[in-house]
Amino acid sequence: MSMIIALGMMALSAPATDAAHHHATTIEHRGVPMDVRYRASVDLATKPMGVSPPTRAGIGRCAWVATIAVERQMAPAGTTASGLTRIVSSDYKIKGSRAGSCMTSKSAIAQEVAARDAEIRSHVLAVAERDKSTLLAELESGFAATRELR
Repeated sequence: MSMIIALGMMALSAPATDAAHHHATTIEHRGVPMDVRYRASVDLATKPMGVSPPTRAGIGRCAWVATIAVERQMAPAGTTASGLTRIVSSDYKIKGSRAGSCMTSKSAIAQEVAARDAEIRSHVLAVAERDKSTLLAELESGFAATRELR
């Protein structure tokens, strides 16, 4: 019964956590406003460390790494088009370890990563700031390419 309650609470808290990993802005390129959205996704990898024989209590640990990838989606402002999407950063990692097996530590690790939402949000904002010049260069090169096709 407590597992069902815990799963329900996790399901209810997911949108708030997910909202913290988004950033949206509008830029103007050659008089055309463009909506730009940045979204972070977390990829968690675990690796068992140490020895824990099946018949005795062991000293096993679970080392984990959460890789944060930031995806940029861009479309003309006010449209419902999905636009152009690409990963602009995937170099940010959060690392840790927990006593015990990786199987039993999954929810605790997820809570540790969720507790660092402010850090992930700061990373998304920093990536968005760094990406401005690249984004404008990509828009300009796309504009130049379409002019050459005419």
